[in-house]
Amino acid sequence: MLFVIAWRNIWRNKTRSAVIIVSVLLGLWAGIFIIAFFMGMTNEQIDTAIAQQFSHMQVHHPKFRELDEAVYTIENREKVVELVKKEPGIIASSERIVITAMAASAYSSSGISLLGVDPEKEAAVTGLSGRIDQGKYLEENGRNQLLIGKKLLEKLKLDSNSKVILTFQDASGELTSAAFRITGVFTAASTFTEENMVYINRRELDSLAGFRGGIHELAILLQSNDQLENTAAALRQKIPGGARLETWKQLSPDLRLMIDSFEQYMYIIIGILLIALAFGIVNTMLMSVLERQKELGVLMAVGLNKSKLFSMILLETIGITFLGCLAGLPLAWLTVMITNHTGINLSQFSEGLAMYGFGNIIYPDLESSYYWKVAGMSISAAILAAIYPAYKALQLQPAVAIRKI
Repeated sequence: MLFVIAWRNIWRNKTRSAVIIVSVLLGLWAGIFIIAFFMGMTNEQIDTAIAQQFSHMQVHHPKFRELDEAVYTIENREKVVELVKKEPGIIASSERIVITAMAASAYSSSGISLLGVDPEKEAAVTGLSGRIDQGKYLEENGRNQLLIGKKLLEKLKLDSNSKVILTFQDASGELTSAAFRITGVFTAASTFTEENMVYINRRELDSLAGFRGGIHELAILLQSNDQLENTAAALRQKIPGGARLETWKQLSPDLRLMIDSFEQYMYIIIGILLIALAFGIVNTMLMSVLERQKELGVLMAVGLNKSKLFSMILLETIGITFLGCLAGLPLAWLTVMITNHTGINLSQFSEGLAMYGFGNIIYPDLESSYYWKVAGMSISAAILAAIYPAYKALQLQPAVAIRKI
């Protein structure tokens, strides 16, 4: 009987109830979409970092990333490369020489990371050959060929096909300089990558720097990011000493922090929205109670005890919130699904997004479990919001309330 009475009470003032239902609907829709959009941006940054910068995993000498010195090449390189090739789930790997260098033109100079790569292998891991904006990709047996980022090209005030002088330390610590001609200009989602990464043929860099076949970095690409931890654990047991395997989460602590903190951000965003909605619910239910003082007094006079009165107010509040959730959650899910398929084009903000490694198109995404969490938080907020109006109803004196006009 209490359910029936509560349901009828909700629709006694249809306009007021509809306003609260729409408020809950819009609040949940906006909150979930904001979370999904943020998750989509995070996924986009992770995918971009994996595809264009870190790959899924990298192998280095244990001291290379700490000291950043060219002498620390991977020991037992052939064995490590062979183990990686045989590991299930790995679709490509790229051997790299990585040196800090100086790129200079007649107009300007800039510090860079000089990468000596095997063109075919690098293209398989990073898709570099598909991001050529001007010129052409590195040739397998080409000489004095240089691949440079578009931002660095502008910074050095050069045109494609210009010459660049590269200065770096060789394996013995001596300074070496060589002239290279810009063969191609590549683009990247990250401004940092475009300004700092320069690619040449690994064999040519090896002959200039004298590493005798040694490499500093082995980048590994997996079929799926879901295989990351299992594959990394399996390889760590097989890789000999003198080499350290790290996943992209270890290579980029900032990205890992974003992922680990995502659920906290979700609770904060939804919490703020629900607090605002709770005040609206409290206000509406309090008005409803005060308008029905005479009616509530009569009900109490004929035997409706306080626990049932409290339950009735509580059911009315939960009912209004449930109706808002019933409309808001499917609408939010539909919006996320549509935008996940079409994407949201933010090309007008491309320059700012590129500074943080984001692409131009964001695909909002959210796991289904988060919808249930949001629904649970909404109902909990409704229960808390019902306490004060219900308490005010319990304070009514039947004899006094009946006389209210």
